[in-house]
Amino acid sequence: MQSDDPANLAEGLRPLLVRVNHMVRRRSPGWDLTAAQTSVLTTLMDRGPIRMGELAQHERVRMPTVTSMVTRLERMGLAERNPDPADRRAVLVGITEDGRRQIAELVAERNDYLAALLGELSAQERAHLAAALPALSRLLELDPGHEPRVPNTTDDELARR
Repeated sequence: MQSDDPANLAEGLRPLLVRVNHMVRRRSPGWDLTAAQTSVLTTLMDRGPIRMGELAQHERVRMPTVTSMVTRLERMGLAERNPDPADRRAVLVGITEDGRRQIAELVAERNDYLAALLGELSAQERAHLAAALPALSRLLELDPGHEPRVPNTTDDELARR
């Protein structure tokens, strides 16, 4: 039986979360988007058009890095820059409809893959995972840097289907 000691749980949980994340990301080899580009597009989808500085801060990168990433995404037709109506000197970055479509397809593909794997587990194993979901959600809420997701994002839409 595993201990419920926080240090033991952290030691067991962290590598599993990393491996599950990598496993799911590897299932999209045909996509031309990097993990960083996918993260930026997901942020733009969740938060709506935002200033470059806010995007850089959210992605934990420097301004030149986010500027370069947004430029590449613009060239791909997935993101767009527009003047900020509140301050015409500032720029807002948003996701295009094509960007939304690509992220939705990517998320659906990854969800389908994960659902197929979950289908291989026993009903009891799936029940254990389902029972852990509220605690994992709460864990995210306890993070001081936690930012609640905006409703109606791709993951939320897919969860309702």
